[in-house]
Amino acid sequence: MNIADIIQLIILCAVIFIPFGYALRPRLPHIIRRISGLFCRAKYIKPAGVRHRSASAGVKPKHD
Repeated sequence: MNIADIIQLIILCAVIFIPFGYALRPRLPHIIRRISGLFCRAKYIKPAGVRHRSASAGVKPKHD
């Protein structure tokens, strides 16, 4: 494969994907929202935060 073939492949990819990207840009937020709704449901996401201890496992305050 010589340099002319590589340049032709780059131009072909640009001709295909640049118009595809411009056509897809207005719809992209809706697509991302739909995909995140499928894969990022609450049952799949662990809560990000501090895990709370039960009342019996708490630290007892020291009296000084």
